[in-house]
Order: sequence, then C-alpha cells, then structure tokens
Amino acid sequence: MIPGKLGTAAMAIAGGRQPPAERTHTIEPQTQAIVLTVREYGEADLLVTFLTPGRGRLTGIAKHARKSRRRFAHCLEPLSRVVFFLSTRSRGDLEFLQKGELLRSFPLLRRDLPRLGAAAVLAEVAGLLAGPPEAIGEIFATLEAALDLLNQGDLPPDSLLPAFLLRLLTLGGYGPRLDRCTGCGQEPAPPLNFSIPRGGVLCGACRPGAPGPLLAMSPGTWKLLRLAQGMDREKLSRLRFPKLQRDQSLAVFKAFVLHYLGRPLKSWSFWEKVTAPARQEP
Repeated sequence: MIPGKLGTAAMAIAGGRQPPAERTHTIEPQTQAIVLTVREYGEADLLVTFLTPGRGRLTGIAKHARKSRRRFAHCLEPLSRVVFFLSTRSRGDLEFLQKGELLRSFPLLRRDLPRLGAAAVLAEVAGLLAGPPEAIGEIFATLEAALDLLNQGDLPPDSLLPAFLLRLLTLGGYGPRLDRCTGCGQEPAPPLNFSIPRGGVLCGACRPGAPGPLLAMSPGTWKLLRLAQGMDREKLSRLRFPKLQRDQSLAVFKAFVLHYLGRPLKSWSFWEKVTAPARQEP
C-alpha cells in the first residue's frame, strides 16, 4: 500500500483516470501606499497616483473601479493609507492595480479644512520629491507621521506644516541652508533675509547687492527653522510656530518650492483659502 499523495496518484492511474493537477497560487506583488491623487480614466477605470516606501511615487490603473468598487472598497480616497496588490504585468511606467485594502482613512482630515489643507500640501511635496533612493522610505514615513498627527486633532496644523515641510524638502535633497550665512559663511547677524536664489539665510552685512527675491526673516524664525531642521521626525510635533514665525516660514517655503521644484503647488492655494480667516487675526 502506497501512502499519501503517491498512493492516490497510483490508484487513479490504475483506474484509468489522471491524478488531479497540483494547484498553484500566484502571489500578487503588494506594496504599502499613501494615495495622492485619483482621477477618471476612460469609461470605467481610475488613474491612481500613490506614494510607496520602496519605489517612491507610482501611477497605476484601477480597472473597472468606477463600476465595481468591491476590489477597492474605501481605499481610493486621496490621503488614505492602503495596501495595493499589483499585477505582475505593467505598461511602461504604469502599474495595474488588482485590488486594495484600506488601513487608515484619517477621518478628521475630511472634517477639518485647515488640517486637510496642510495634509494636501505635504502630500503634494512628498509626491514631487523623487529623492535619493535611500531617502524614499523616510519620506514615506514622514508623510505618514504628519497625517497621523494632523488626524489626532491635538496639535495646530499651522505649526505642523512648516516643520514637516522643511523635513520633506531636506530629505528630498532641497534642504535650505540655515546654519550659516550663504554670503559670508558666518553665523548670520540681523537683520536677516532669506535668499531664494541662494537657498538660504543671508545676514545684514551681505544683503546689499544680493540677488533676489529676498524675504524678511526674524531671528526667531531663523532659530526655529534651524532647530526644526536638526530634529528627529518623532520630535517635530513639539515645535510651536507663533503667527510671525509661521507666516514668514510659509512665505519662504512657498517661494522656495516654486523656485527649486519648478512649479507652484496646486494645494497651496487651497491651504491659503481655508486658513485665510486665521491668518488675518492679529
């Protein structure tokens, strides 16, 4: 008597039947992801751009996702933390999404417009930063940490935005120079300015004749940004940006991103619109 599978196969052959074929299971490649944008593609599909910790920003087609949401239940909303299962085939730089699973939806962001605006700015910047390969994972982790803090509702979004925006820019290789004057190389003495073309702070003595645009920066703003640039991700939430420091920091980052990334952020106008009343307060 032949035990196990060998016995079953032998008896099947003896009876004139073929043994049952071994089943094989194809393992779909999967990736952790944060959804950046979703738009319609053709009559039934969706084109999804998402950030991953291993490959940076990717774009994929969710076939028939507009007609049947079962394979992508609740996981095709921008700023959602998901797992995507990818097809083993691809078309150029375009992935094919087989299905998705929602991990976190960050619901408070959908109910609080300033928090949503801050999250949108950070997500757009993270998506634009291809970054050095060794920094992609940390860019993903930084964006996820920022979304988590914004969703908790305890910390002001106008303090989280400049701190995490500075970290993303630094990780992506666009960190402004804040430790020394970009003109003389010394510790900057007031009155201070930020030189957009030079990408850093400028002391009062070096300001005359320096190429513009030059943006005013108080000593308090400079010290706060320099402190933020040297902090670990886990400690950034401790920082608070008073109104002057917040306004100066965000003005610098708006001009800095436009100059060095070559395009204005689509999300910035939304952020400014939803925070306009708060910014006008004394």
